[in-house]
Amino acid sequence: MAAAKNLQKVFLLGRVRPRLKRSREEKHSAGKPNLSPHPPSSHSRAASASFAVFRIALCVPGAIIGICGPFYCLIENTSALWYTKSDMKKEHRLSVVFVFLFVVSLGISSLCSADNTIPAGVADLSDRKYEQTLIQLLDNAKEAIVISMYSISPGAGEKNPVKLLLNDLLEARKRGVSITMYLNTRFMGTEETEESFIESPAFKKLKDVGCNIYLIPSHRRLHDKLIIIDNRYVIVGSTNWSNSALRRNFESNTLIDSPLHAQEKLKHLENVLNFVKSNSEISNTPYYLQELPKDLSVPNELLINKKYFSRMITTQDDRAFALYLLLLAHSQLMGEGEFFINLEDMGLSLGLPASWTYTALRRQVIRSLKNLGNRYNLISVKSFHSKDAFVGLADIPGSSFTISSNSIIQSQNSALSTRLKFLLLIEALLKSEGEDLHSMTKSSLASRFNVNKTTIQEAFKDLDDIKN
Repeated sequence: MAAAKNLQKVFLLGRVRPRLKRSREEKHSAGKPNLSPHPPSSHSRAASASFAVFRIALCVPGAIIGICGPFYCLIENTSALWYTKSDMKKEHRLSVVFVFLFVVSLGISSLCSADNTIPAGVADLSDRKYEQTLIQLLDNAKEAIVISMYSISPGAGEKNPVKLLLNDLLEARKRGVSITMYLNTRFMGTEETEESFIESPAFKKLKDVGCNIYLIPSHRRLHDKLIIIDNRYVIVGSTNWSNSALRRNFESNTLIDSPLHAQEKLKHLENVLNFVKSNSEISNTPYYLQELPKDLSVPNELLINKKYFSRMITTQDDRAFALYLLLLAHSQLMGEGEFFINLEDMGLSLGLPASWTYTALRRQVIRSLKNLGNRYNLISVKSFHSKDAFVGLADIPGSSFTISSNSIIQSQNSALSTRLKFLLLIEALLKSEGEDLHSMTKSSLASRFNVNKTTIQEAFKDLDDIKN
């Protein structure tokens, strides 16, 4: 308790304010308060001593009872030979109880000695004490500030407490302090996304001065309220950075002075970042372009029947065309006619801008899925589950031809137009039937594959541009 009180006194030294509505301008005009450092070794010794006393108090009485109890029963039994048999049974049972207590005490002792706790200085920062101490730590940071936060709401007004804390981060950055922020982007009952955070003026200022800001994509929720300063001080608890949390709510927080514990928390955040970067589900990568079958088997009917690809070309439904090719490739790669797809990853694989919100990506993919089902009868979408959809491909009878997947799918983000993809599919179909694309007139091609002549002419021009 004494160590905790001393720790809190150090952080509040020179900053005790009778009211919460303090003037941040006074802080800057008066200069930085004196924050006396205190070595963690004293806290470690105090904590270790307290823990040792606890262990002794817990284990010694059990050991005394366990060792002395049986001897007491033995002496009593030998000196009282006139005991009845029932009395001796009672004494025997008591001896067994003493032995049991001894074994239990040894077990507790082993647990005490095998703990994974880290001695540390601890102070309570509940309610209004949180902001006061946090200001001190931010103002006196020398090396690094790491923040992992579920919600940061700058709010309105220049004297909003959250904006003032963000200004403290800007000041720390100007002093050369490294600042890293891990920010949640998934909230209950809202469609908030990471773009809305990074485009806000407050966070843009932090990014412009060189703060490292990692946005946890909305597939996963970051629920931390964690701050680590100078690889030593850890603040953890329930307080988000919002006006209500800092000024009105009942919040519980703890300040921990422990370099070892700080390293554990930093390691945890490093693992979170590695997961974000490596997990394809949330790493903003075009997942469905990363692994494709070498050759794609395409039913002839898709090109011959005017209600399929030719209709997409005529109505310029480029996205439905590209989406079906990706679904067909994924189906053949998986060897399944029905499968789940991730809507966000599919949107990125279709070449939709990575800067779009996840909601916008999902909306566009869902619209194209519905078109493929309702307008073209090529798929069935059995269910949508937030970010996933369960898709089944319609069975198209007749013969098929093959074409290299990379020739029409891998280049979806390049200048390869939909009409050129259609022409390349026609070329592969004709080749499978022993015919040559270039030996046929453009009029005959347009008539055979149910598109106008201009479309075929423009597709050949695109082909010439690619070759040149």
